[in-house]
Amino acid sequence: MADLTTLIRLHKHELDEKRRVLSDLYTGMAQLEHQRRELERAFEREKKAAGDAGNIHFTFPQYVEKTNRERKVLDDQEAALEKKIAAAKDSMMETFSELKKYEMTQEERDRIAEEERQFKESREMDAVGLEVFRRKGEE
Repeated sequence: MADLTTLIRLHKHELDEKRRVLSDLYTGMAQLEHQRRELERAFEREKKAAGDAGNIHFTFPQYVEKTNRERKVLDDQEAALEKKIAAAKDSMMETFSELKKYEMTQEERDRIAEEERQFKESREMDAVGLEVFRRKGEE
């Protein structure tokens, strides 16, 4: 039976890489959420300023349109990022599942090898015991 430790190590490395990618995607999502909060804060400030100053209210509709376009861009970016996150999660779970299969197979192989080693050792000890018994009988 082949030793699976190299394959296990490879899958662990692959899993770590996929975790890093997923972490980067979550960081990107957090940045988008931060941008959205900043956009909303700026919008509220401008809305308040437009209400306070009577002479700049004619530019506010263009600002609202610009803000709505920026919201749409953020929504599109979040949707694309959510798809990437879902795909990365699926890929990571698949790699994790494969890793567990290999680890369980290797553990079973190690257990069988240990049982065989113990059986062989026991048989050898029995043979030594019989030989000692036989020699004592000859004396």
